[in-house]
Amino acid sequence: MKLICENVRGEQVTIGRSPLYLESIEGIGADYEVLTSQNSGQDGENYNGSTAKKRPIVIVIGVKRADYYTQRNRLYSFFQPRSAGVLYLYDNDDGKKINYYVEQIAPAGDGPVRHITLSLICSDPKFYALEDQLTQLAVWQGKITFPLRIHPPFTVTEKVNTLIGNVHNDSAVPMGLTVKFTASGEVVNPSLYDVNRYELMQINTTMHAGDKIVITTGDGNKRVKLISGGATTNINNLMLYPPKWLQAYQGDNLFRYDAESGIDSLSVSILHTKAYWGA
Repeated sequence: MKLICENVRGEQVTIGRSPLYLESIEGIGADYEVLTSQNSGQDGENYNGSTAKKRPIVIVIGVKRADYYTQRNRLYSFFQPRSAGVLYLYDNDDGKKINYYVEQIAPAGDGPVRHITLSLICSDPKFYALEDQLTQLAVWQGKITFPLRIHPPFTVTEKVNTLIGNVHNDSAVPMGLTVKFTASGEVVNPSLYDVNRYELMQINTTMHAGDKIVITTGDGNKRVKLISGGATTNINNLMLYPPKWLQAYQGDNLFRYDAESGIDSLSVSILHTKAYWGA
C-alpha cells in the first residue's frame, strides 16, 4: 500500500517507499457504533440505530537513521495544526481519498530504523473515489466540424435534452450531489425531481442568460449558490420549503429536471462522487 498526504498548499508527502516507509496503518476499516436501550426487566436490548463516528487513522512510518532528523523536521513542517489535508490510499489498482486534520506526530524508538507515528482525525468518516462522475441531463453540443462546410441552415450549437438522467451508485453509502443549472435565457423556478422517491428540489427564482445555480447536497455541505454577473450569492432561502436535498442511494437513481417556464433555455448537469465506509 502507498499513501500520499496533500496539504492545503498543494504539497505532497509520499509514505510507502524511501525515505518514508509504511510500517503499519490502523483505522481504515468500517467501524460503527450501535445504539441500544434496555427496559426494566427486559432480556437483551432494543436496537435504536447505528452511526459512524469520526475516523482516527494512525500511521506508523519507518525512517532510516541517516535520514531521520531531516524527515522528522520535514513532517513537522508539512503537517500543520488547524489545516485540512487529503489522504490518498493506493492498494494495487484501487485508490480512495479522505479528508483529515492532524492530531499528533510522535517520534519514538532508536536503532537503524526509527519510527514516527502520525495520527490523523477524519471528521467525515467516509472514503471517496478519486474521480468525480458527471451526468448531463441537458447540454449544448457543438455542431462545427472540420473541414468546415457551410450549408444552410447552418447551426453552431444544438441543445440536447435528456430530461431524465440515471445516477448509478454501486456503494451502500448515499452520495451527495452537485447540481448545476445554467440558463441561456429566462428560466423560472428550475427544479430537479427524484423519480424513485417522489421528492422535488426546486429553487424559487428567475434566472437570466448567463446565470448559474449550483446546489450541493452532501452531509455538512448543503448549499445553494447563484452565480450572476461574476458575483456569487447564497440563496438557500429560495429553496422550496420544506427543502429536499436530493442524494443518490444504492442502485439506480432517476432524476428529471423541469422549470415553470423557459425549460428550453436550461442546461442541467449532476456531479457525484462514490463514497465508501472503508478503504
